[in-house]
Amino acid sequence: MRSRALVYFGSLLATIALINTPVPRIVVSTVLNPEAGDAVARSLGSITKDLVLVLLVSIYFEWVRTREQGELLRGIDRKLDATGVVAVPAIRKLVLDATSPEELVTTALDRHMPRTEDKSSLVSLILSPRPAHYDVSVTARVEAVVGRVVDLSIKYELTVPRGPLLIAVTSLSTHSIALSDACPELFNVSTLDGSSAFEEDAKRFGEQIECYVETPRGKTERVEFRRVPTNAVRRHITLPVGITASDVALFFADISAVEEEFVRVRCQLRWSGDIDDHCLWWYADRPMFVRTLTMDLKEIVRDQSRKAYVQVFLGSVGSLVLDAENGYLSLRLDRWVVQGQGAIAIW
Repeated sequence: MRSRALVYFGSLLATIALINTPVPRIVVSTVLNPEAGDAVARSLGSITKDLVLVLLVSIYFEWVRTREQGELLRGIDRKLDATGVVAVPAIRKLVLDATSPEELVTTALDRHMPRTEDKSSLVSLILSPRPAHYDVSVTARVEAVVGRVVDLSIKYELTVPRGPLLIAVTSLSTHSIALSDACPELFNVSTLDGSSAFEEDAKRFGEQIECYVETPRGKTERVEFRRVPTNAVRRHITLPVGITASDVALFFADISAVEEEFVRVRCQLRWSGDIDDHCLWWYADRPMFVRTLTMDLKEIVRDQSRKAYVQVFLGSVGSLVLDAENGYLSLRLDRWVVQGQGAIAIW
């Protein structure tokens, strides 16, 4: 590649040098006539300018691929702003195309937060290693209250890249948090209440997974999840320290065969909890564009004569419908949220 670049730049320089000598005029004058030779000589002036611009852009393109990419991009950006060259938009686009997302975000943050050295923690929230989810609608609901048992559900409607879907459940919330942080390939992690044997709860949870995929062509199909054997869990996910394969129930479905790159998924998960857990929550485990978020606690308020409180951790919200008396919250966001943002309902 380096030898080809040298040949390319050498050819450009030789061409520029040649057309700025009397040779083209003399040759054309000899073959045709002196008037034609003079006309060719005059026209070569504008061609020289174009070739010089091509040479400069080519040299710039080669430089941005070196290890000094970051500093060079900032320097060129400042110089272009100062000179006001007409070709700035085209060269800016070239800069953007040749720069990694991390470098672009860091450069932007340098302007907004010039006095802090650590920008990596903020960049990691924006540029998560987990694939983003799009057009997300979430509904968390208390389905029923029977004695001290609360039947809960969470329903997702979202667009995801095609590929395997992995859902995990554990019996401890600390295990669920650790799995969510350590395993970006997981679609969802839930905590079972542990009122009965974990295997029984996990089996019931798996039987209640309801999931459909809808392609852009309008075709809808039911997706069946299967339980991953305990001795095969580590083939799919890397377990955090302190968690064994027997602590996790993993369910697997594959939508890789779908023709489109992105797939619309509707998935509803159901499980039971103890009423003394006093809460139901949802939070984003990756960057996602959220359309709506609903927290429905009407069964708690109606049957138990309890008050319900909902706290959102999403920054500013544009549209909020809150019925505190009936335990209902509906948000329309239509914007991106980052990892860790969400909402919690307490009764």
